[in-house]
Amino acid sequence: MSPLPYVLMAALSSAGVSATALADTPAEACSEAARLAADGDIDGALEEARWCVESLQQLKQDATVSGFPDEVAGFRGGEPGQQSAMGMTVIERVYSRDGSRIDVTLTQGGNGGGLAALAQMGMSMGGGRKMRIQRYTVMDTSEGADLQLTVALDNGGILGLSSDSVDKETLTAFLKAFPIAAIDN
Repeated sequence: MSPLPYVLMAALSSAGVSATALADTPAEACSEAARLAADGDIDGALEEARWCVESLQQLKQDATVSGFPDEVAGFRGGEPGQQSAMGMTVIERVYSRDGSRIDVTLTQGGNGGGLAALAQMGMSMGGGRKMRIQRYTVMDTSEGADLQLTVALDNGGILGLSSDSVDKETLTAFLKAFPIAAIDN
């Protein structure tokens, strides 16, 4: 038998993740954390609670990724990319049509509305043109052929669209067709 499963288990154990936690659903991990706490096993309860929170965050991220449609305004979406670190999650998807591309990036933080507050502060300080699309405030910070639209979401996230291969009307039409509310959950 390959030593890989044992190495993986050792790495996960040193990282504070139990082998049984990997198989748990969020509900099972949360219930187990409560049971362990009631039994006085605080260390075990904390470990299961961490997994409970992590697995719930994964479910939320998966639901958010599914809000990025496969096609918008005739542009086909590539494979979504997702990165998480230090409480921040970035989801990216590139949409293409006839050699043109639009990059869509969603940035969310674990601190509530902090990112949106920063975006709103930046929007209020100028440096671009404001517009309203789908009942969201959008800041256009385009410079020449480098087009940039930024949307401060109600959930505290920031949705960014950028392109250097389409015109402003095409990028704006894309944003108007993009289901912003589906990712602002």
